[in-house]
Order: sequence, then C-alpha cells, then structure tokens
Amino acid sequence: MPLKKGHLVDVHIQDVAFKGKGVAKVDDLVVFVPKAIPGDHCQIRITKKKSSFAEGKVVTLLSPSSDRTEAFCRHAQECGGCTWQHVQMEAQRAAKTKIVRDSIQRTAGLDPSIVLPILGSDDHLGYRNKMEFSFGQRRWLTDEEVASGEPIESTGFFAGLHAPGRFDRILNLHECHLQSSPSWEIVESIRSWCITHKISAWSPVKQEGWMKHCLIRKGEMTGQWLVNIVTASEDSDLMNPLKDHLLAKFPEITTLVWTINDSTGPTKLHHKELNLFGPGYIEDCLGSTRFRIRPMTFFQTNTRQAKVLYDVAKAYVEQSKSLLGSDTIHTLMDLYCGIGSISQYMHQVAEHCIGIELNEQSVKEAIENAKRNQINNVRYLSGDALDWAKRSDWQSTVGTPDVIITDPPRAGMHPELVTFLMERLSPVIVYISCDPMTLARDLSQLKEVYDIKSIQPVDMFPQTYHIENVCLLHRKIS
Repeated sequence: MPLKKGHLVDVHIQDVAFKGKGVAKVDDLVVFVPKAIPGDHCQIRITKKKSSFAEGKVVTLLSPSSDRTEAFCRHAQECGGCTWQHVQMEAQRAAKTKIVRDSIQRTAGLDPSIVLPILGSDDHLGYRNKMEFSFGQRRWLTDEEVASGEPIESTGFFAGLHAPGRFDRILNLHECHLQSSPSWEIVESIRSWCITHKISAWSPVKQEGWMKHCLIRKGEMTGQWLVNIVTASEDSDLMNPLKDHLLAKFPEITTLVWTINDSTGPTKLHHKELNLFGPGYIEDCLGSTRFRIRPMTFFQTNTRQAKVLYDVAKAYVEQSKSLLGSDTIHTLMDLYCGIGSISQYMHQVAEHCIGIELNEQSVKEAIENAKRNQINNVRYLSGDALDWAKRSDWQSTVGTPDVIITDPPRAGMHPELVTFLMERLSPVIVYISCDPMTLARDLSQLKEVYDIKSIQPVDMFPQTYHIENVCLLHRKIS
C-alpha cells in the first residue's frame, strides 16, 4: 500500500539532516523525523507526504539509539530552545560536522575533507549571553494534556517562549537552562508580580494587555546584567513598583531599560526607550577588546565561543600572508560588521580596517567602541554591503582589500554581492556563516575564482542543531 499521511510505520533512523531531523527510508522514500536520532528504532506517524519525501512524528520509541541521553529540562519535548538535549554531546558534535560536510559536498560540489572536526564548547548549558522571553494570555498545551481529554485552563498570564510556529501561544516555562542564573528567576519574578497585581499580558489576537517581552543580556566577562522590559503602553504607576521589586530582589541587575512598543504586530522594534536604572548598557569583552552592548545591539550570543570563532578567522588571515607575499596586510574589510567586534578584535593584523554595516546605530556604536579601545586604524561606513558594491566611488573609497571578512545573516550573501566579490578578486576571503546550507550555496559560485582551502565548524550553540563555520578562500592564480 502506498505511504500516506496518517499511516503508522516502523522505521530505523539511519542519518541526521540539517535542523536536526532524523532520516529514515520507507520503500526508498526519504522520511524526516524530528526528535529522532541515528540508531533509533521507532514507530512514527506520517504527518506529511510529498512525491520526493515525507515527514513523520515519533509515536513510540521501540529501541533507543546508544547516543541518546536523558533530557535534563522538563520542557524539552515541546520547547524549541534546545532541541538536542536528548543527544549525547559527542554525538551532537559528530552530527554537526557531518551536516556541514554533507552540505558542502552536495550543494557546493566540494571535497568534504576540507571540513575540519567541529571545535566544541566547554559550556553545554547557560552559555547564552542574550535571551528573549515573551508574555501572553494563551499557553500551548502539551500532547499529553490534549490526549488526556481533561478540561485544562489555557488562558491567563504566561511567560516563556513562543510555541514553534505560533505567534499567539506561549510555552509556559518553569525552568530554562540556556542562560545562567538569575536569568530565569527574573522572568519568573515578573510573571508572579504581574499575576499578584492583576497586570495583563499582551494578546496579539485581542490586541490588548500590557506586558509583552523581557530581554535579558549578560556580560559574560564582566558579570553585568541588563534587563529590558517591553510593554504596550507607558504607565509609570505600573512600572515603578515593578522596577523597585526587581532591583531589590536581584542586585545582579546593573541596568534596567523600559521599552514602550505600541505596535499591534509581532515586531520587537521599539518606539520609545527609557533608562530606569544604570547606564543603559552592559559591557563584555573579547580578549582585551571591550564592547558596550545595549538592548538591541547585535553581539555574538555565546561570548566564549565567539572568541574561539574569531581566533580561527584571525589565524586564517595570518596564514594567508604567504599568498599576499608580504608580512603586512594593507587593508582588511569587514562586511556586515555590526558594532565592529571582528575588525576591532583583529585590528593588529592589518594596517587599515574598514567596516560596512547597514544599521546606523551599530555604526555609531562601532565608532564609539573603537575610541574606547584606543584603536585608531579602523573606520566604519554606513550602508548595505550590496549598495556599496554598486557605488561608482567604491574603488576610490575602499579599493581592493587584501582580505575581506564577511559575516552575513542566516540568509547568506545576496547573489549580486557574491558576483561582485568574484569580479573584485580580493586575494583572501574569510567567510563566517551561521547556516551551512547558504554557505554551501555561496561557495558553489565563489569556487569558480577562489580555492576553498578550509572550513572550520565551531559549536556556538550546544544542545541545538545550529552550527557556525569559518571558511578560508584564496584567489586562484591563473
């Protein structure tokens, strides 16, 4: 009988695909199974059937893989925050290395041996320096709660993360291990205070309520904590008592920011920002370089592993000097530079560093950070990298850098920017990527004029399928 949606089938999980899904085969049809790992023998229910693949959901784990371990968080089954808690750490790392190698071979047509074994993290829990929690009036019900058939209260004041794919439902968390203490305790305290004082959470469906989000940032190297509370309107009679409550209970908080966001949509962009306590920012360090971090500042989410990542990029630049035929790198360009963390961390490897960043506030912060760090050989340009590439004054403003470091968002680089880099032919490109699929897509073009020398995965996000990579490209010599 042909496989159809709703069918129950027994499968052996043979492999792992990107986004951490287990891979099985039923009558030569590939079936992707979330929460399953290689070595599992399980019964699954087919949830989606296409001509070239199917998806299934584990109903019964008949025989577990030897790489399985007990999840440490009670919310592991429903929460999308750390989806690989049930996978032993060594197996996580091996799977991530394999995912990158498969992507590089399949999409870019490159020899997978150029992908080195992943650099693991010593911190498997509590490693995130930034977490965003949401408040809501409706909570997500677990499969067990739905199956029980019992009437269950699902409306009220809830705090946690949005249920995967649902903007209107909150996974009402009672613990979270992604950020160190007192992160979760702060969120729990806000929830309890609001319930006690009959303060409502925001409902995107009803377009009513007050409490929207809570963003918590930690300076891993400084021990400073920033709490940013986002509400739907400005009401000091509500906020001031909450502020006093939090500051009295959590002396770790070094700055407290209040954002008023009256938008009716899911956007987290702020409309008004008030500094209630402290300087309005925290600081964190990468090596000897210190950065100011405000609520909306982009900064690598795992500080300790960010240094590992940047050390790899720096080493790639250093070892490329032989290609340049000089001990001196004249110009290094930092695309998608944010607050200048990469260019300032490795400013000593080049005579001049140029950063390009779309976000004007980030450019201002990059300039301020350079001044505070007494770094004088960097400058920053505001604008989109692609727009700069199209400008007629590119050559007179930027020239052809010896080294280009590009760290684009998850979507990778715009195809026209990839084409521009191929035509500009800088001798060295160091490509930092948070998505092996888009990295492989871009490398499939860049390989025409660049030799892809090495790819180093870095485990920035243990307990998840996310992977960061640093890739070294050398211009081909014709």
